[in-house]
Amino acid sequence: MADKELLLSVRNLKVAFHTREATIYAVNGISYDLAKGETIGIVGESGSGKTVGCMSMLKLISMPPGKIEDGQVLFEGRDLVPLKGEKLRQVRGKEIGVIFQDPMTAFNQVMTIGDQMVEGYMAHFKASKSVALEKAVKLFELVGIPSPERRLHDYPSQFSGGMRQRAMIAMALMCDPKLLIADEPTTALDVTIQAQIVDLVKSIRDKIGTSIIWISHDLGVVAGLADRVLVMYAGYIIESAIADDLYEHPRHPYTQGLLGSLPSIEEDSKERLVSINGMPPYMNRLNIGCPFAPRCEYAIPQCLNENPVLKPAGDHGHMAACHRVEEGVYGF
Repeated sequence: MADKELLLSVRNLKVAFHTREATIYAVNGISYDLAKGETIGIVGESGSGKTVGCMSMLKLISMPPGKIEDGQVLFEGRDLVPLKGEKLRQVRGKEIGVIFQDPMTAFNQVMTIGDQMVEGYMAHFKASKSVALEKAVKLFELVGIPSPERRLHDYPSQFSGGMRQRAMIAMALMCDPKLLIADEPTTALDVTIQAQIVDLVKSIRDKIGTSIIWISHDLGVVAGLADRVLVMYAGYIIESAIADDLYEHPRHPYTQGLLGSLPSIEEDSKERLVSINGMPPYMNRLNIGCPFAPRCEYAIPQCLNENPVLKPAGDHGHMAACHRVEEGVYGF
């Protein structure tokens, strides 16, 4: 990353939800950088904090009960954490676009797609509706929606799932954002449409150079898209590496378990799929030891009493939060 200009720098971000029943510690001090034109994948099972960690940057979580407890989110050197009101709205949509997981609920069902497409553009750029509609037509063409002039007058319910997601991507690109946050945008789609959406995002990235944070629970989807991958567990980043290096040489037992659960494409492969025993921790208290220790077959007493920090675990900036990573006990 030394030869690339930094776009986003997240430092020690902590987010908690304070309810009457308990405080849920959703994100527990994550730090990472994103360069201009770079794509990072953030992966982990449900409840790992990957979505909260990204959406909280733009205050797109319920606040309260959610609250950013600590940390900085430096976007082109400006801290987003203290921004409120109009200053925050100037960043949302214009500087940072969001592709939501379920476009059926993200779109307003009683407004046409076209009206929703132009709303943000007109507000940010003080443009006329006709100018905004011209932009929307070009973006519909870019994302592969046929008859764009006609389809802009349709309602979300008149689009298929795949077409709704394409429309959501087009809307996220309306203001030419420097960063796209894609929150599991292929989860509700079948495998064929998933592949089309991933290829579409890659094509758009290569054409316009937008930086991307792709949030997913599916390592298979991230494999062909991300330059780097961050693995999250229980609100912590437990491994960070260049994508190829992570898949070939996972250095954390949790990452090994995730990769072991993916089916092999080799015809003669007889390896059984791996399952990770146990359940993720309930996040109503901060971990004293490693949050993965109760499920880890390699755990030692130190793992139960001391939460490991990210440390070098290989070449090209590979990092892992594991007390035993230097021993090479996993057989990778």
